[in-house]
Amino acid sequence: MVRLDHPRTFTKVQRQNHRQEHVAWRTLKRWVDHLDSRGEVLRIPRPVDVVHEAGAIADLLVKNDGPAVIFEQPRLPDGTISDIPLVMNLFGSEDRTLRALGVETETAIGDRMVAMMKPDVPRYLKRPWEALPLAMDALAFAPKRKRRGSVQRIVDKDPDLTKLPIPTTWPMDGGPYITLPLVVTRDLASGEHNLGMYRSQIFGPKAAGLHWQVHKHGADHAAAGVRMPVAICLGGPPELIFSAISPLPDNLSEYQFAGILGRRRLPLTKAATQDLWIPAEADIVIEGWTDPTDLRVEGPFGDHYGFYSLTGHYPVLNVTAVTRRKDAMLPATIVGLPPMEDGFLGEAIGRQFSPVLRFQHRDVVSVHLPLETGFHNLAIVASKQRYARQGRKTALGLMGAGQMMFLKSMVVVDPDRDPKDLEGFLDDLNDKVDPAEDVLVLEGMVADALEAASPYENVHDKVIIDATSIPRSDPRSSDSPLLGSFRQDTPGWRRGEGEAPGWSGDDLAAVLALDGIEDARLLRSSMLVVSVSIEGRPSARTGSEVTSEGDALEQGRQEKIQQLRNQIWQLEHAKNLRWLIVTDDDLDLHGPKARRRMLWQFFCRFDVGRGLTFDEAKARLCWDATTPIPSESHGVRRWPAVTLHSPETLEKVAAHPELANHSWPPHLHFPDGGA
Repeated sequence: MVRLDHPRTFTKVQRQNHRQEHVAWRTLKRWVDHLDSRGEVLRIPRPVDVVHEAGAIADLLVKNDGPAVIFEQPRLPDGTISDIPLVMNLFGSEDRTLRALGVETETAIGDRMVAMMKPDVPRYLKRPWEALPLAMDALAFAPKRKRRGSVQRIVDKDPDLTKLPIPTTWPMDGGPYITLPLVVTRDLASGEHNLGMYRSQIFGPKAAGLHWQVHKHGADHAAAGVRMPVAICLGGPPELIFSAISPLPDNLSEYQFAGILGRRRLPLTKAATQDLWIPAEADIVIEGWTDPTDLRVEGPFGDHYGFYSLTGHYPVLNVTAVTRRKDAMLPATIVGLPPMEDGFLGEAIGRQFSPVLRFQHRDVVSVHLPLETGFHNLAIVASKQRYARQGRKTALGLMGAGQMMFLKSMVVVDPDRDPKDLEGFLDDLNDKVDPAEDVLVLEGMVADALEAASPYENVHDKVIIDATSIPRSDPRSSDSPLLGSFRQDTPGWRRGEGEAPGWSGDDLAAVLALDGIEDARLLRSSMLVVSVSIEGRPSARTGSEVTSEGDALEQGRQEKIQQLRNQIWQLEHAKNLRWLIVTDDDLDLHGPKARRRMLWQFFCRFDVGRGLTFDEAKARLCWDATTPIPSESHGVRRWPAVTLHSPETLEKVAAHPELANHSWPPHLHFPDGGA
């Protein structure tokens, strides 16, 4: 959650260990030593396979709020043991991410950045000593160059990437993947460097994939279409990792931001074989070059939406050297069916940048991107609501802000609502949304390349839902309109006059009696969720390709949803059923943490253009979140499998005595795929 109105919020651990000094870790080892000293590191001294086993252990620890883990003897695919330890789950908690950033409060970094963008000059003239932190940030801004860095203690100009302990996490992954890569590129015209995090598939001893999406700076640099130097950096101080994933303005480089985070000038050194400046304190650096016109099929890869991202053509890094520290560790993370470690990283970045977001978008009060939806599928935004439709203006502004351009769904709530409050969120959808007026569809907008539900690559429809109270200046309010203007009709409950109409639990019996309904749950009086069984739907474990039978099966799926929708809408009192959500029957609607799983089902399987329909009066909507069946005639691309560990891998994990007290959450179970 991003809380812009509470800049001094402390976590439990921070309250217990409150201190004033700033912590800069400088190296990855210092950060790991800190975790170890606090009992937050699990060391596994026995051989552990980097293929599937290590990633599954890290996944189990993340899903149980467990510690970081060091695999001291990572076993490579050829059976040999790497001399470089593999470390995972470095940032798998809220408190851990804050400590990694070296801050005490949830907005400390954003507050410092706003102070730099708009310094309080009158205040500093009266109290010059209060400007000292700002001066320290300014002094740390510019990186410093060193003749040789610690990362070049060992230089291998005939490297073999397959000898690095790079994990293969999921059964259908295209191969080993570097999952915390700090990819350095350089604008060939200006010389400016960029640090981005783009997953990197290992193709062979001297070749790796560069998955930079078309929207990223790496792709901008490659657009020149000529051979260019690239370096993939691993490890180093945590501020490097956070810099690579932060939504920075174009005039602030990642190297500069890392200096601000650490409050010291970031040491850089010249790469051993390429014309690049690289972090001197990184653990491992893979150097090479790429020809942007030479593409190779990359993927599949189990990604943060909980599916395998589809294959695509991306540039290849031709490796010229691998350098490393003497005490190097290889850091990795795991992404897949949430919750995952990237959720903590994303939420930490969101909180820290909230003052900057508010500085740029003055109507924003707070924002929450639920990690269960993969961040880009849903944003809940608390907005100022002083004048008519201000919340919608806020939403439209955010839809083009940095990586929020990838968002599929945005719900705007009142300024005093905590967007992280799921109960309040459901209340607002029930009490304050009239589908005829408050649901806006934006057609043909920018999409995330990893979004599988869209029929098109990088393009999908978006939906904005206005769940705010109606201000007095709105033509729908009960106030008299301005002279010469008109009042807009709206139901009294939408103006806050009485309770919103809905169903009672007694109406569920009629729904459950319908043929084709597996289960039903009333989330709120006007919000009904039903689960259905779809013939021929893709398996959670294997997914599905486009086949000749797909056209008929997808036609059947759509007709079944339409039929059930119409049958439910024709029931007694159904005119008050404004929200009908249909999902697959692979979810227990009444099980533990069912609503957390619903967030994933409702948004990660849902396409606005295909799945959002209304009745004739647009007074009711149907939200079809069932799994589509790949079909050429219906515009459904191949449907990816869910990231699930194999039974053999789960048996390996269960054999580790250190993990005996950890269990897989039941709400993440799939009947046709397992945990």
